[in-house]
Amino acid sequence: MNILSLKILPSPESNDNEVRILIDNEDFLGDDYLGLDPPVFFDQTNFDKNGELMIGRCSCGCEGCCDFPVTVKVNESRIIWTDENGLNLTFDKEDYLNTVEITKNDFSWEDANRKMERLTKNILRNSETKDKYKFQWASARINKNKITLSYSKNGEQKLFEFSWDGQTGEDIEMKAKHFLNNRLK
Repeated sequence: MNILSLKILPSPESNDNEVRILIDNEDFLGDDYLGLDPPVFFDQTNFDKNGELMIGRCSCGCEGCCDFPVTVKVNESRIIWTDENGLNLTFDKEDYLNTVEITKNDFSWEDANRKMERLTKNILRNSETKDKYKFQWASARINKNKITLSYSKNGEQKLFEFSWDGQTGEDIEMKAKHFLNNRLK
């Protein structure tokens, strides 16, 4: 039985962070792959369902360039990762899901900007513009004291921006709610 550990580290190559996959205390992705940014990694739904789970991205930092997917197979007591190259890792289901849940809810890695992005995303998560562009992401790392928002539809993107005080979660939540109620409706 294998043991899964997850470690969140800064990723200077991609100007974000990465979830490093440790299998039996060894870095599984090595130098060939970056881990996914934590919000992207934990937004996936196949941790405990049969299907594909993305665990790594190209070392250039782009998702979709040279990704590292695994196929997840779930039974009553185990979770198994396989891939087309013969990978076969088996985890105790309870330990595996506990590791994912604990790491998903640990925000100690976040700096102020990443925290503000998370708070904004929590408010705007299912929002869409009048012309049906859906919310994709929020970034506080593009411009100082500004939140940039991405909405997309059919491969097209619209960017929006609003200012915040650069310090408090209360201000960002108020501004995100104002954006939701006044700019999208």
